[in-house]
Amino acid sequence: MACSITINGRAFPCKDKIGGIKKVWIQQLSDVSWNAVSSGEISDASAAVTFRSFELTKNSGSFQQTVTASVENGTVFFSQVLELTLPNLTAGDNAELYDLMKSRLSIIVQDNNDNYLIMGHTTGAESTGGTVGTGTAKGDLNGYQLQFTAEEAIPAPFLASGFTNVTLTAGS
Repeated sequence: MACSITINGRAFPCKDKIGGIKKVWIQQLSDVSWNAVSSGEISDASAAVTFRSFELTKNSGSFQQTVTASVENGTVFFSQVLELTLPNLTAGDNAELYDLMKSRLSIIVQDNNDNYLIMGHTTGAESTGGTVGTGTAKGDLNGYQLQFTAEEAIPAPFLASGFTNVTLTAGS
């Protein structure tokens, strides 16, 4: 059976967007049950869940999705990579970030255009690298550089506006 496709085309968009991310919201994947994806977005979680925010300094985080396809095997998946820089080493942050690095997560990425993308909505996102450092020179980063990766069958869906079961709460 052949795949059916619908092609609507795409007009050249206005140049009214900017790059980068401003904040991420994180929760254990096991605590989240997302509604089904429809037209590239998820309307809400199926039950109440609270995500905690991790604020970033400007121009210090990125979210990229790489398409991996195999003609020979007939497969396509999306590798989602989130890179965060969090300044200022603290004992409390060490403990909390270590817990995150051991967990499978659901991550909402808020970009600089106020789009909310759900990373690892099905299989979860996991820590795949990073550094914790003091820097060398006085102006160097004293903090954390973290990388999280997810592999999903589709690109990260958008979280639709008007959700009611997802609470986004500021971190402490």
